[in-house]
Amino acid sequence: MSPFKFIPLLALLLVTACNRSPQDAADTQSLMNGSAAAYIAGNYVNAQRLAAEATRRDTQFAEAWVGYGMASVRLGQTTLARATYQQALALYQARHRQYPALTTPVIQEIFLLTILNRPADAEALLKQAHMEYPKDPTITKFASDFAGMERGFNTLQVTVP
Repeated sequence: MSPFKFIPLLALLLVTACNRSPQDAADTQSLMNGSAAAYIAGNYVNAQRLAAEATRRDTQFAEAWVGYGMASVRLGQTTLARATYQQALALYQARHRQYPALTTPVIQEIFLLTILNRPADAEALLKQAHMEYPKDPTITKFASDFAGMERGFNTLQVTVP
């Protein structure tokens, strides 16, 4: 059994995870929960609409930008998807700089570089992350089989050309 078979679920969990201020958290998170549910149900128009609204309400909500991009790819809007993924990548890079002890931002950076069709950059970052976080199980697993990780992410069918 491939350790990467759960990557689509991991991606959706990471997309819906957030750290919002208390007053805005419920509304924005509710939008993303609805977006994730619509995405899983195959209603990409609604998933995109809800994620776009979440990004409008909170431009720093990286997970919403990822969800917006994933739905956009499924709708054939690859230029929009690329822009939303790049926005999410910039936000995760900033989080990684701000909170260097956390591994989630760097894992998301690797995911985004992969789906932005930049596997060499993703692999280089993964190697660097593996040196910085040698005990992190997710990073260690990805580092042990980059090609398998890349295939797993590609099964999401959200990669932009």
